Amino acid sequence: MKIFALIPKNFNLSKKLTTLMVAVFMGGIIFSGVVYYNILHRNAENEVNTQANLLISTVDAIRKYNADRVTPLLKEQSKEKMLIEALPSVAAAKVFDIFTNAAYKYGEYRYRNAMINPTNIKDKATENEIKIIEKLREQYKPEGTNIAEGYLTMNEKNNSYFYTARPIIIKKSQTSCLSCHTSLETSPQSLQALYQKGVYTGNNGFGWELDKVIGTKIIYVPADKINKIAKRNFLIILGTFMAIFAISISLVNLWLKQHIVRPLNHITQVAESVSLGDMDANFENESKDEIGRLADAFRRVKTTLEIAIRRPRS
Repeated sequence: MKIFALIPKNFNLSKKLTTLMVAVFMGGIIFSGVVYYNILHRNAENEVNTQANLLISTVDAIRKYNADRVTPLLKEQSKEKMLIEALPSVAAAKVFDIFTNAAYKYGEYRYRNAMINPTNIKDKATENEIKIIEKLREQYKPEGTNIAEGYLTMNEKNNSYFYTARPIIIKKSQTSCLSCHTSLETSPQSLQALYQKGVYTGNNGFGWELDKVIGTKIIYVPADKINKIAKRNFLIILGTFMAIFAISISLVNLWLKQHIVRPLNHITQVAESVSLGDMDANFENESKDEIGRLADAFRRVKTTLEIAIRRPRS
């Protein structure tokens, strides 16, 4: 084979075997490295996606608690003055911000309520987010998981982000939400006052419908975070492979020297001594493998040579 021809002929057996193993190892690392890195990158995406979905579920729980328990308690006060902080979506976003600021592990996670027609213009869906909302609309199933994920580039620095998104839908059990989001005329007086003061403008936040995807709850994670996780895991696996290889080649070389190189060197030395007339040199080898059979063959040659030397010449 051509690969064997590349090994220098003046190398001893140990060096030849080491060179061959290194070449095979490097070829295997390059091939498997590409495959493993892609697998590890996908695993990193799944890891981040799992964490993001857990956070979204937590945010949903906070939103539901506010909608079911807190908002009704503040109903009378809200008639006189709109308590923005008590709104389920606002409370959920604020709690998420507090959580990510306090938890170092989730510091890079960003949460947004991206809406097609939000009350607060800050929640207006971007062009990319509108595409995500349309995707969620197309694949929406009442009893399905309804999750979209992928990569997108945003902000002026063109940074890449991995996102996990779920649809925002007003279900029949949440019809009270429509009291503030059907039309300005039918909304509470306290909310109308905010529009009159210019806090909210235009027709923002109205025209929402039941059982329709009107926005998305989305979590962004810098793509660099996923790359770092994948690289970290890849280096751990690569380091493990290299350690196993180093130990393996050391053990193979040790065995080679003990059972192949030393016996062959001994046979060579004895053969050279016999060729120079030293008939007291012996081929000592008790093994039953190929090296042992070679030693037996040389022993018989030596015996034959001794008989030939002692035989009287006619």
